[in-house]
Amino acid sequence: MQKPDVSHAREELIRGGGSLYPFRHGYARLAQLLDTLPPDAWRQDEAVLGGLVMHLLKRGQASRAKSYLQAVNLAFEKTYQFELLDLLLALHLGEPVSDEKLGSWRRLERELPISNALLQGLYYNAMMAMFVRLLRLEDARVAGQQAISCYREDGHAYLEHFIHIHLADLDVVDGRLRRAARGLRTAERCLDVSGARYGNEAEVIEVIRLAIEYERGNLERVRQRAPHLRNSLLTGDSWSELFYQLARIGVMSTYFLEGRQAAQNELETYQADYARRHSGAPLTIDVLEAQVSHLEWHPNEAERQLEALSNAPIQSSVGQIIRAELQAALRLNEPPPPTTPRGAIVAALQDAQRARGKLRRQYIERAMRLALEERQIAPFYEHRDVFLGASGHLTSAQFLRGNAALSRLAKQIVRSVEQSYVVPEKLQALGFNSRQYRVAAALQSGSSNKQIARQLGTSEATVKYHLTSVYRLAGVTKRSHLIDLMSNIDLFAIS
Repeated sequence: MQKPDVSHAREELIRGGGSLYPFRHGYARLAQLLDTLPPDAWRQDEAVLGGLVMHLLKRGQASRAKSYLQAVNLAFEKTYQFELLDLLLALHLGEPVSDEKLGSWRRLERELPISNALLQGLYYNAMMAMFVRLLRLEDARVAGQQAISCYREDGHAYLEHFIHIHLADLDVVDGRLRRAARGLRTAERCLDVSGARYGNEAEVIEVIRLAIEYERGNLERVRQRAPHLRNSLLTGDSWSELFYQLARIGVMSTYFLEGRQAAQNELETYQADYARRHSGAPLTIDVLEAQVSHLEWHPNEAERQLEALSNAPIQSSVGQIIRAELQAALRLNEPPPPTTPRGAIVAALQDAQRARGKLRRQYIERAMRLALEERQIAPFYEHRDVFLGASGHLTSAQFLRGNAALSRLAKQIVRSVEQSYVVPEKLQALGFNSRQYRVAAALQSGSSNKQIARQLGTSEATVKYHLTSVYRLAGVTKRSHLIDLMSNIDLFAIS
């Protein structure tokens, strides 16, 4: 296509709707028009600014796009299109949503031209993400369906595919994994119908597909693909909730496969990359760090990390859910009411954590029955200490006799959970097994035998039994000597 002159380029951008231009004519043509215009043309015309912002968003440069929107001495009068750009940037940057901002964006709906279905679709698309950030998931689903309706009216299958990705992500959060998988297949069909490919569309879909894999316990696949996908989100299309979902499954898979130090390295990488791609502090990743501390039997450290976030607005459904579950596990707050399939599994496991003996096994069995339909395993990893002392019964021939599918799931869960305790190399060299490692780690945090028993869901007698073996393997005779030894080899240091 012949390169246009300046006046024709400006006119074409205006006729194409500015921010809507790439969805009508493609990002390649948009880049060509922007290259034709003078460097400061965006100051003179709202349509040019809109095209420039969309161009930068597709290239993963949302922070730079924001600087253009905040520029002073703009030579045009701002319209509803400018406020829509602000909303789209807030989506990509993960900015906090104030009541004032939300009210302004909701009023924006009345200003949008009814005849422009594409513009309305973009609005509902962005509002869906804002509602997810505030954990208003039903409002998010409604906005998602409104966006789908608008995109179908406009015949824009490419943009519709993003909504199905958002909805599939919500289904993963809820624990509706089969419905999430169907949503991703619909997203792929829309993408095929559109015939459009501008960058990392396949990788965006894969993030949610990997989230399903994580929930079903396929950690190796997540660990293998997460670094590639993280790099894709840095330079291509992304939004904060998508990045947080990848951080969650990437960090937790690393922890259960490789242990604390490897997970800490991943946390630091995601924190740095979030700062590169989005704005503000990566609070949800800080919550993930507290979750790892809790799983590593550092309840005081986990509580301190949560306390540091107590006044912070964690505007991410992933972050808010993890924080609520952690607060309940640490007995800082009452458990949230189970309103989703995944929430019901977690609630049963939290009840098991507080119970003993036969009652504990009954709660675990209840959690497994709830997990059977979706074959959901991740909640059992994340509450793995409930199995201490109960694993033998759950894999016995008598357990769930007559329900072969549930029995197979129970054996898979118990085996997977046992393998998730990664004994550090320095302790492996001393001959520690996973249960001795658990006791040593809990002891290192300064807990008493009674506190360790409560953390691990076992009896004080069992803790004392394991401590005897730990002393022998470490070559010490006193509790203080063991703590000194662990401190000297820097085994459980908090990075």
